[in-house]
Amino acid sequence: MNDESQARVVAVVASPRRDGNTTALVGAALERLTALGCRCETIDVCGLRIAPCAAHDDCAERSECAYADDAAEAIEAVYAADGLLLASPVYYENVSAQMKLFMDRCYFPYTHGRWLAAKVVGLIAVAAETGLDDTLAALRRYVALSSDRDVPTRSVSGLADERGAAAADPELRAAARHLADEMARYLVPVV
Repeated sequence: MNDESQARVVAVVASPRRDGNTTALVGAALERLTALGCRCETIDVCGLRIAPCAAHDDCAERSECAYADDAAEAIEAVYAADGLLLASPVYYENVSAQMKLFMDRCYFPYTHGRWLAAKVVGLIAVAAETGLDDTLAALRRYVALSSDRDVPTRSVSGLADERGAAAADPELRAAARHLADEMARYLVPVV
């Protein structure tokens, strides 16, 4: 069943590896959310054509962003979602450049008083060694700056030091499914 009454979850995946560890955990979470009755879609930031924010001084006065690239459609989907999943590998103790690029381009809706509609946000971070806390903190700051209220935010993070490690780790996959269960409490009516 896939109809408009189902909660819509949008996952923003900012890993340059389409089959990487971050993607594996997002897949486990979205599979569970779908099974629980949500409509899920994925925005692969690395597959989009998004220009870096150029800090136009008149951003708040513009009716649309100065750039005609893929960012507007992606941002629209994110801001309209009932549930939001933000996922990034850890690069140099923080979010990936792709996630930072996406977050920076959300300055346009911020200057226009547009806020996330999400009832709940899930965060996923995967590191080879360190930086999980800093990465999750950056994602939480994005949620706080993009919201006009406190949005329940849950997270899962873990270490995966080589390609395929997250997919092969039953505890990490279980944690991603548990994250989905926590998100579903806000999205799926109790029957």
